[in-house]
Amino acid sequence: MAELWQRNHPQRDLLEKELQQRFFPALQAPCRICHFMLTLAPSSRQAEFLLMQQRAAALGVLLAEGDTDLNLQFDTFMLRWERHSEFSTFSFIYPGACAEFLPPEQYLPAADWFDLLPGQLFRVVQLLIVQGGPDAAHAPELSRTFTTEHCISSWVAGQQARIWTDFRKHPEGGGRILLSDAGLSASALARLVQQLFDLGNYRKLSLLGFPHSRQAVQQLHQLEQQLSDITHRIEQKQGSDEHLLHEISQMAAQTEHLIANNSARLEASAAYYQLTLDRLKALRESPVPGLMSLQDFSERRLTPAFRTAQSVLQRQASLSSRLGRSTELLRTRINLQLERQNSALLASMDQRARQQLQLQSAVERLSTVAICYYAVQLLDKCWKSLLPLWPELPLTQLQAISLPLVILLLAFWWYKLR
Repeated sequence: MAELWQRNHPQRDLLEKELQQRFFPALQAPCRICHFMLTLAPSSRQAEFLLMQQRAAALGVLLAEGDTDLNLQFDTFMLRWERHSEFSTFSFIYPGACAEFLPPEQYLPAADWFDLLPGQLFRVVQLLIVQGGPDAAHAPELSRTFTTEHCISSWVAGQQARIWTDFRKHPEGGGRILLSDAGLSASALARLVQQLFDLGNYRKLSLLGFPHSRQAVQQLHQLEQQLSDITHRIEQKQGSDEHLLHEISQMAAQTEHLIANNSARLEASAAYYQLTLDRLKALRESPVPGLMSLQDFSERRLTPAFRTAQSVLQRQASLSSRLGRSTELLRTRINLQLERQNSALLASMDQRARQQLQLQSAVERLSTVAICYYAVQLLDKCWKSLLPLWPELPLTQLQAISLPLVILLLAFWWYKLR
């Protein structure tokens, strides 16, 4: 058996630890929770982890590398910290009943508790958990707690609990949720609270892509209009192909810049939207007649934003594809023009080569005649220089055979060269 333990998969312990993380601590009603959500840049992650590690060590708790959650028990409350991909949450849990929603600062151990932590405050929500049936007979007066026209209420957890909220920022600086527990176990109540917090966090994160979508829609409209104009000019053969190709290349660069700027955010928004739907499904929500439910609110606001983001992603991909086809069309036309120009240039070069060959042939013929002439003259001088030595030399006959002899020698020389 000892040999078997030595064959552990290298990721076994890490994955088992991951499966056991992010479980909200068991809760007992009544209690109150203030939930803070901070968005962080990747460069700030290490600073946050080191600070939380120091605070955990001060309470005798070990925060190891790779841990994504932490529970710290103080004298009168518990702190629940969770680290996610681009945000962190801090939940301050106080046992006991509370009749009203307090300023979030009163939940902190110290007024400057968040000062050293990096990140930007993205969401604050208070959750009051009361005991009682779904009618919340012991809950505070709802008309004073929530905006009546925006009040949202539904039964959740198989009608074992009821929630009230309005998804609005109240004067104390955060949102409000009232939860009436009708007999949930401590672990079931903890799961419900975690689902509610996750639902609100993911819902708000999914809307981060909406400003990008609105800005991208305007830019996409301008780029599509420009591409339509360029395509019309390509069809009508207006303007030079090189200038049109330059315009399309600039548009392609602008499109890729736009895609690089917002695709990651829009895709992340789509992922958060799906997580929101998953949390809604896990709540096992039942609507209350006459009131808007969490499902109704999400479909009314999140679904249009999600579809807008998906539309922007599709339009970006379509525009990029159309630009690629237009660029390929122009390049094909330019290549055809270059091939025609090259063919004409080769034909002109061939004609010039023929002319040069003809000229060279004519020069060679003239050169042959000149060589023959000078050779005959040279032989004639040679014969005449021999007369003083041989008076009987037949000068006339030698002069007569000089030209045929020169021609014969030149013909033999040309034959050897070839």
